Amino acid sequence: MEHEAPYGREVRIRIGGPAGFGIKAAGATLARVFARAGYHTSDLTEYPSLIKGGHNTYHLRVSADEIFSHVMPTDILVALDATTIPLHLDELTEGGAIVFDPHDIAAEKIDLGERAEDVCLVPVPLTDIVKEVGGIRIMRNVAALGAVLGHMEFPLDGLLESLRHQFAHKAPEIAEQNIAAATSGHQYALEAHCGFPYQLAPIEGAPERVLADGNTAASIGALAAGLGFYAAYPMTPASSVLHYMAAHGEDEGLVVKHTEDEIAAINMCIGSAFGGTRSMCCTSGGGFALMVEALGFAGVSESAIVVGLFTRPGPATGLPTWTEQSDLRFAIHAAQGEFPRVILAPGDPTDAFEFAWRAFNLADQLQTPVILLGDTYLSDNTSTQLPFDTSAVVIDRGELQVEGEVKEYARYAVTANGVSPRAIPGVVGAEQIVNSYEHDEHGWGSPGEDALTRVTQNSKRLRKMHLARTLVPAPREYGPREAEVSYILFGSTKMPVREAMKWLGADGISANMLQVTTVHPFPAQEVFEFIERSKRTIVVESNATGQLEGLIREFCLREMSHRINRVDGRPFSPEQIYTTTHLILGDFIGTPLPDALKPEGAR
Repeated sequence: MEHEAPYGREVRIRIGGPAGFGIKAAGATLARVFARAGYHTSDLTEYPSLIKGGHNTYHLRVSADEIFSHVMPTDILVALDATTIPLHLDELTEGGAIVFDPHDIAAEKIDLGERAEDVCLVPVPLTDIVKEVGGIRIMRNVAALGAVLGHMEFPLDGLLESLRHQFAHKAPEIAEQNIAAATSGHQYALEAHCGFPYQLAPIEGAPERVLADGNTAASIGALAAGLGFYAAYPMTPASSVLHYMAAHGEDEGLVVKHTEDEIAAINMCIGSAFGGTRSMCCTSGGGFALMVEALGFAGVSESAIVVGLFTRPGPATGLPTWTEQSDLRFAIHAAQGEFPRVILAPGDPTDAFEFAWRAFNLADQLQTPVILLGDTYLSDNTSTQLPFDTSAVVIDRGELQVEGEVKEYARYAVTANGVSPRAIPGVVGAEQIVNSYEHDEHGWGSPGEDALTRVTQNSKRLRKMHLARTLVPAPREYGPREAEVSYILFGSTKMPVREAMKWLGADGISANMLQVTTVHPFPAQEVFEFIERSKRTIVVESNATGQLEGLIREFCLREMSHRINRVDGRPFSPEQIYTTTHLILGDFIGTPLPDALKPEGAR
C-alpha cells in the first residue's frame, strides 16, 4: 500500500483468550518490563462485560520513538485458546509470529491460508511448563510472557525482577514458580524464534517513565489537590478510581465511602463540601443519570464538588466495557433549570492529572460543580508518561473562610462576579440553612419565593460563567499554525489524531489540531479563530450525531469541511484517521480499510 503508516522502530504484541486467563495482568507486566527498559508503550484492552468467558485481548505497542496511541497491526500474537488465531490472523504483519500451546492447539490444525508463507508458528508447551514447575493453569500467561521476550531475543532479567516484585506479598514458592515458568518459556522461544525480524534490547540512559491510565492519573491529580472525601458506587469504567482511592486513602488522610448507589455518593459529596472538604465522586453515564437531581442541588446551593463522568456507549446499559463520547450534551444540560458548571475534557493521562487538580480549584473559586469528562479509552488503557509533577500543583480555595468569625453572614450575597462569601461550619456567625430551594442572600431557606429574589439569585449564579472563562484551561493547539489539514476534537481522540498527524507529516502533508479542553463554557473565540485560518477542517469525535460539531455551529456559526465519527464502541485508531484523511484529500492510492474498520459517518 503506497500510504502505509510509518510505524518506526517498534514491536506490537497481542495476547488473546477467554476472560479469567489473566490476560490484562500479563500484558501489564510486559508493559512494565519495556517501560523500565527505556521504551515508550501504549496499550489497548478489549473485553466483553463478562466475569468469565468471552474473547479478551490485550494489545501492547512498544517503540523506541515517542508514540501517542495504540495501532492496529500485530507482530506477535499470543494465542491462549484456538479462537484467538482466526480472529486476529489478518492483523499479523508479514514475518509476524503466533505463540501458542500445542497442548490446546495442534499446529497441523492451524489454518493460515494465504499467510502460511509469511507467518511464523512458535509452539511453546505452556501447559507442560506450568506442570513441571508445580504451578496452576493460569500461570501459562507468565510462561507466554517469557516466550514473547525470547522470540525477540530480549533479556529476561527485567521480567524476572517484575515478577519478584509483583508476587512479593505472596508465598515465596508462588514467585519462584512464576519465575521458573517465565524462564522455560523464554528458552523454548529462543530455540524456535525462526528468524523473527524484530529484536529489541534495553535502551541505556532513557529517562524514567511511569505507566498510567487516565483514571490513575486523575486520582493522583485529585490527591495532589488535597482531596479529602471520595464517594462512589462502582460502575465501569470509573470503578478503578474507587479502587485507587481505597488503596491509597489511608496514607493520604482521605475518607473513602463505597456508597449504596450513585444518589448517595453525590449527596455525600455535597455534604462534605459544605464542611469545607474537597470532595469528589466518579461514575459513568447510567450512574450520572441518577446523580442529576443532586447535581442541580449542588448548583443551587453553590457547592464546590467535582464529578468524574467517564463515558461508555448508551443508551441504558449499552456496551458496559467499551468506549464512546456521546454524553457531551448530557453533561452540559444535566439537571432541570439553569446553573453554572464547568466541564473539562482531558485527552490523555497527562491531561487527566492536570485537569483533576485544576477541577478542584475551579470548584472552589466558582463555588459550583465541575465535571471531569472522560471515556473508557482514556480510563482503562495505559501508556508511558514522564512522572507527574506534583510540585506544579497550586491549591486555590477561593472565597473560603475556615476560622475566626463573620458578622452579618450573607452566604449568597449578590456580587459583581457571582461568587459569594463562604465559611465552613464552626466559623462564628456563619450559621445558615442549606436546602434545594431558591433562597435570599442570607440562605435561610425559601424566603417566600418572591420574583425579585429569584431573578437576583439566578442572575448572580449565572454571572459566574463570565469569571469561569478567565480561569478554565484554554484550547490547545498542536502542529504548525498553518496546515493543509486541521482537526478539531475533544477528549481521548487526541491520542490517535496526534499519531496520525505524525504519519501525515512523514508523507509531506502538514496537519494541525485544536483540542477543546474546556467544553463548557465553550471557547467560541478560540475555535472561531482556528477555523478562520484553516484550509480544511475535520471534526473527529466518537458519537453519531456530531455533538462537538453542533456546539461549533451553535457558538461559532461555522460549518466544518468534514467529519469523522465512530460509534461501534471501539476507539479510533490512527490508521483510520490517517487513511480517511488521505481519502478526504483525494490522494489515496492503495487498499482502503475493510468495511468493519471504517469510521461511521465520515464525509
